[in-house]
Amino acid sequence: MMPIRIVLVFALSFIFISEKSFSQTPRADSLLTVINSSADDSLKVRAYLDLGQEFLSSDISQAIHYLDDAILIALKIDYKKGLADAYNLQGRALANQGNFQDAIFINRQSLTEYQNLNDKAGEANILSNLGSIYYRMGNSSKALEYHFQSLKISQEIDNKLRIGTSYNNIGTVYQKSESTLDDALDSYKKALDVFEQIDYEAGISTVAMNIGEIYFLEFKYDSAIQYHQVALEICDGTIDAPFPLTQLGEIYGILGEFETANNYHRRALGISEKLDAKFDLTQSLIGFAKTQKRQGDSQQAIRTLERARVLALEIDAKNELKDAYEGLSELFALAGDYRTAYENEINAKAVKEEIAKSSTDEMIRQLQFEFELSQKEAEIELLQKDTELKNAAVSNQRIVIFAAFGGLVMFLFISISLFRNNLSKKKANHLLQVQKEEIHAQREKVELALDQLKSTQAQLIHSEKMASLGELTAGIAHEIKNPLNFVNNFSEVSYDMILEIQELRSRQQALDQSSGNSRTEDDKLEDELLRDIRINLEKVTHHGQRADAIVQGMLEHSKIRHGQKEATDLNNLAKEYLNLTYQSFKAKNKDTEIKLITDFDPKLPKIEIVRQDFGRVFLNIINNAFYVLNKKPLKNLENKEDYIPTLTLSTSYYSKPQGGKSVRISISDNGPGIPDKIKDKIFQPFFTTKPTGEGTGLGLSLSYDIIKANGGEIKVISEVGKGTTFVIELPAQGDLS
Repeated sequence: MMPIRIVLVFALSFIFISEKSFSQTPRADSLLTVINSSADDSLKVRAYLDLGQEFLSSDISQAIHYLDDAILIALKIDYKKGLADAYNLQGRALANQGNFQDAIFINRQSLTEYQNLNDKAGEANILSNLGSIYYRMGNSSKALEYHFQSLKISQEIDNKLRIGTSYNNIGTVYQKSESTLDDALDSYKKALDVFEQIDYEAGISTVAMNIGEIYFLEFKYDSAIQYHQVALEICDGTIDAPFPLTQLGEIYGILGEFETANNYHRRALGISEKLDAKFDLTQSLIGFAKTQKRQGDSQQAIRTLERARVLALEIDAKNELKDAYEGLSELFALAGDYRTAYENEINAKAVKEEIAKSSTDEMIRQLQFEFELSQKEAEIELLQKDTELKNAAVSNQRIVIFAAFGGLVMFLFISISLFRNNLSKKKANHLLQVQKEEIHAQREKVELALDQLKSTQAQLIHSEKMASLGELTAGIAHEIKNPLNFVNNFSEVSYDMILEIQELRSRQQALDQSSGNSRTEDDKLEDELLRDIRINLEKVTHHGQRADAIVQGMLEHSKIRHGQKEATDLNNLAKEYLNLTYQSFKAKNKDTEIKLITDFDPKLPKIEIVRQDFGRVFLNIINNAFYVLNKKPLKNLENKEDYIPTLTLSTSYYSKPQGGKSVRISISDNGPGIPDKIKDKIFQPFFTTKPTGEGTGLGLSLSYDIIKANGGEIKVISEVGKGTTFVIELPAQGDLS
């Protein structure tokens, strides 16, 4: 999805600037002259505000310096409007620096000042600023909350420009999720209607692009073309033009009108290169490569994506880098270069992991930020109350001094005042203690939430790895499947043909013998060659079927599961699959008797799992146990007559030492055990100790992935000659009583 274009009128303007500091401008010199020559402090505040505005887009540090001076003077002379405006500009400067915590804190101070002044326009402005900051931080719910508040105030004062801006900003937040695209479209159309009423071209262009993108995502290409053309009429030749041009190129490529598509793509590339807009150039190249691929020009598409990949690495555009790697992987696979395709798929997977980790890290930083912000506000409140207490103490001391001159008549009044003051201090101290306890409790909650987020991050990264590996495995397995089918089919047909030839030769031999003709050495050699060919074809068929079983296992291993989690009684599920597996085993091994022992914990709570997947886990592990119990060599037993093949299945529910509750499932057998040297390999895909043709090595690997996906753990405990135990642990909720 292309990045959403955002309109922020009178709001936040996030501008990426270089480290180079710009020279003083003539306007800045003029403003400094006003400051040095004026005796009016309020005039100085306005001049410092103008200086801050002047340097906001070129030298943020210098802008913040001037705004600090404005704030100091405004506080000194109690200039409320100047203070509110200074906080507003300083919040924007800090946000441009990426210092979101201080930016939000300063914006909230500005909001308070505007509210005290009953300045509705300023209040709506700050609310929009806060919404934009939270959007950049990835907190969509908080962003929507502030943008809707800004919209409400803008409608109250009938500020059309700000109403349109609020609707567009609300649309950008909704567009972040596929489930709310309709809400985004509705907000964008409201914004477009307002901007058209006031003939605001910049807003019309931006909103038209956003609407065009949503129609593109919904495959409504006619509507997408219409709105992107509206945007182009306004922004063609500017930095905003590559976005609609690239999407128009992709649309016409999808429609098969390649000449038109290529013209749009070349225009997008030309504008991006002319303006040295590397990010837009990277996106334009990726869109162009998609059209080249649809046109059947794979080699040119590869060259285009290679250029996009180099640019994405240079500007650290991770989403674009991922798209480039994935596109290269598909193109090399189509060209039959599976090694290079695999390398690009691995690189794409690595970038995805970085993006997932960055997203989770951002959530953790945001949680820490919210905690620190609330802590800072609490500290300020405590300081304010402490100041009030000190002021009260000074006031009471003055009363005592003046009352002393009043004599004995005023003594009682002074005593009462002191008593009241003491009570007030006690109440204030009690309130401070309560607030400290609340802050401590919030800190503990945040720490617990951080631990949970870190655990979630590990599960997300594992799931992403397995999904990427599954996609690659499925692709390779499908590619192998077709030639393998030809090998198997032709080997079987060839084998049948050899049998027919041998049968015909046997008949001819019988006729020759009846007529007295003897066999020549060539006849004997041909018989031997045919026999050898038949034996070779039998081996080809056998190993082809083995390879087919492995491919089927690979496809099963990579299959995307869409099962829904549901509350499941694990005792009943384990009992059901134990009986099912044993009946299947007995049908194939009627002479083998295996003793079954079960020990189910009646307090076991229901667990949220995908029932069908977990049934497969039980099936795989129990089948393996029955296999080793049936194959255990009796020569290793000291008392052969006392040996009874036994499988034990038990469940338990317990509290973990580090906190929380867990369910444990144990599946044990008294078979030959697993040697230490292969214990670490048993969960690896395609590793098996079974003879050729009896196993694919995917059962335990698949079980391991299913358990991990449900937040659980599996481990193996085994001793050679005594048996093996598989232990599964799953997180649980419930009461142990």
